[in-house]
Order: sequence, then C-alpha cells, then structure tokens
Amino acid sequence: MTNLKFKQKGNFSVEFAIVGAFVSLLLVFSADVILKISAKGKLDRLSYSLVNVLKERTQLYGNNYKITRSEANAIVTIGRNSLSRTMGSFNENQFGALVEELTFKGIKKPNPLKRYAIGGQVCNVTQPLSELSHLSVVTSWERQATLYRITLCYETDNWFGSIIGDSFTTVSSSSVMLGR
Repeated sequence: MTNLKFKQKGNFSVEFAIVGAFVSLLLVFSADVILKISAKGKLDRLSYSLVNVLKERTQLYGNNYKITRSEANAIVTIGRNSLSRTMGSFNENQFGALVEELTFKGIKKPNPLKRYAIGGQVCNVTQPLSELSHLSVVTSWERQATLYRITLCYETDNWFGSIIGDSFTTVSSSSVMLGR
C-alpha cells in the first residue's frame, strides 16, 4: 500500500497543468467572444441608426431618392466618428462600410443596384440587395418604395483564433430599411 502513494506524487502536477491549460483556453475564448459580441452590438445599433438617417434624408433634401457618393461618404463619416467615441481602441483602418440602394423605375421593375464600398475593410454580404426586392412595398402614391441597406464591418483582435491557428476576426452588421 505504501508503494501506491509513492507512484501518485507527480499526478497532482500533471492534472493541475492540464486543468490550468484548459481554464486558460476557456478564459481566452470567453474574453474573445465578449469583445466580439460587444463590437457586434455597437455595429448593430449603428447600422440601424445610419440606415434610418439615410432613409430620412429625403425629408431634409426633397424627393431625391438616389444616393450620391458624397452622401454615402457623409453617412460613413458619421458612423466612423460614432465608433471612435464608443470603442476605446478604434482603428479606422479596421473599419469598413457598404452603402446600398435599390430604386424602382416602376412597380416590380428595379433599377440597377447602387453600391458604395467605403473604408479600410471590405464588407461582404450573403445576399445582394437586389435579391431582397420582395421586401419593397407599393406606397399609397402607387410607387415602389426604395430599399436601403448599410453594412458595417470591423476587424477585431483574434485572441482565440491565433491560439488554435484559425481566424475569427471580422464582425459585421447589416440593416435594411424601406424608403419613404
């Protein structure tokens, strides 16, 4: 029986090292996920706010429903300035935006999609706005409502991915809105 105790002296060290490594990985993973969820929440709120500003600009500037490059740049500048105030370590080279507009020449007759990619990152969308034309409605003035979409993306730190040799860095958010 005394022989068994002697054989188990190094067991605690090995088990502690394994459990310590597992807990460390869990902490790094949790911190990485928390940072990404925080960034995602900020991008969600901001993309929704910006697409509403884009939609409401027709109230300020008349019935010009078509977005210009300068208007898209102005909207993205508002977003960039907002993120620089809310994110402590904001880097504008890691930020990107995609501003899209789908107008209609008649009922169920879309014009070509307008897209403005702005910023240091390229934002990818799974479905072009032209494939979402079914979301548009016919207004009381018998015209098809314009669709707007703003997609924001931000390249975050890759704490957990760098440990396991993979990349989980880009966080993005997209908001679609009907025009007036």
